Amino acid sequence: MTFETAFKRLKEKFANVDAAELEDMAIQITLSDEDCGGTFYAAVKDHVLAVEPYDYKDNDAVIDVTRTALASLLDGKTTIDKAIEKGDMTVMGDLQKVSAIRGALKLPEKKPAAKKTTAKTAAKKADTAAKTTAAKATAAKTTAAKTTAAKTTAKPAAAKTTAAAKSASKKTTK
Repeated sequence: MTFETAFKRLKEKFANVDAAELEDMAIQITLSDEDCGGTFYAAVKDHVLAVEPYDYKDNDAVIDVTRTALASLLDGKTTIDKAIEKGDMTVMGDLQKVSAIRGALKLPEKKPAAKKTTAKTAAKKADTAAKTTAAKATAAKTTAAKTTAAKTTAKPAAAKTTAAAKSASKKTTK
């Protein structure tokens, strides 16, 4: 990635800074990446933030930072302290002014995470549905078998009754 491309993307991220409450300041930022190294500044004058790709000689602070660390700072994913601890950033000058810009970021509100359906959950649901279907089929077969058995059992009883009646009628006729 070239410095021009990196600068353009980072400048867009600086659009989330609300400079209305910030005092006048200038911070020079040097990207320390080998592939997109370069210098630009972020200056607040009369509550208006300007970000341009030039050196700023009369600055309040100088920051050396990697492109990814600066993007994480501007996205609200990390803090200045964490970036310094990891060695991704150094600050020379007024750290409070650097912190003020970071504090003035208008970060998007985090939405609650949507429930994720895991493979296990989906498998359990499918298994439960299969068991329910199988149980219904088994119940239907059992009911059908009982009905058939009752009909079959009823026929021999009726046949016995008819045979007994015929025998009785033969005995009475003689």
